[in-house]
Amino acid sequence: MSGVRLRIVGCVALVTGLLAVSVFAQGSGGTGLVIRVVPEAHLDTPVATVTFPVANPGQVVYSQPITFTAWVRSLPNQQIQVNAQAVKIQAPDGSTPTGALSAIRWSGSMANATGGAATAVCTSGDFSTGQPQPLIGNWNQSGIAKCSVTFALATDPYWQTGNYTSEIDLSLLVQ
Repeated sequence: MSGVRLRIVGCVALVTGLLAVSVFAQGSGGTGLVIRVVPEAHLDTPVATVTFPVANPGQVVYSQPITFTAWVRSLPNQQIQVNAQAVKIQAPDGSTPTGALSAIRWSGSMANATGGAATAVCTSGDFSTGQPQPLIGNWNQSGIAKCSVTFALATDPYWQTGNYTSEIDLSLLVQ
């Protein structure tokens, strides 16, 4: 029995010693809790496909509205922007009408915004420059923005009737 008792006493002494070392380390300022929150950004629609039903060539044709949501957790003083670029348009016969990409314009409105996105603005504009254009601007704090955009196509009188399909690339920038 004395061997078992000696082992129990030895185990109790070892555990007591470890607890004392642990309590000493906590009391000496050697430990701490660090929570790191990293920036994140999500865009639910990276590519929008829009259809323009052309019945009367030469008139402006409107697409159905598309809605996209951007969610951002940013660092202080960062600018947040959703950009769009028209990358493709196809006529009913599969061809690409000359100058059609620069003939696309849009009108945007904020459907919903929370947090820092409450100051953001959904824009209106066109793709005449051939460069990405801002769909959401004036956004500089973490939040969620939901924007509704209607695209318009100014058609040429010589275009064929039917559905023209365009792809619009969307990108979310946090700088």
